Amino acid sequence: MRRKTTKTGVSRFALLLLALSLPGLAGQKPEPAVIAGTVFRDPGFALPGAEVEVARVAPPESGRRPKPLRSRTDGRGEFAFQVPPEPAEYRVTARARGYVMEEKVVRLSGGPERVDVYLTLKPAGSNQK
Repeated sequence: MRRKTTKTGVSRFALLLLALSLPGLAGQKPEPAVIAGTVFRDPGFALPGAEVEVARVAPPESGRRPKPLRSRTDGRGEFAFQVPPEPAEYRVTARARGYVMEEKVVRLSGGPERVDVYLTLKPAGSNQK
């Protein structure tokens, strides 16, 4: 039994496979960048339930600054946020009741990348400088 081919010699089956794969490729979003990390409490233990906020420092080229992303750390003090895969600076802030807030600025170079951030919160009653 012979397969039917078009005038160019390409089988109908190959054309069908190509046609089915194109809509999926065209609708794909770029893979996001990830800002992830861990919040610790002094003297170095994970801090579950801390509130973490990620906010873009400067507005994107479109001129509109996106809303800050907020979450709480899991049982191991970990968090993760998906952000657009473009060059940008983000301020990562962690706070918890009874602790002094800490923040760090991270830079993304663009593309699907992952940046890890580690924050250590000190007790609110400790000596601060």
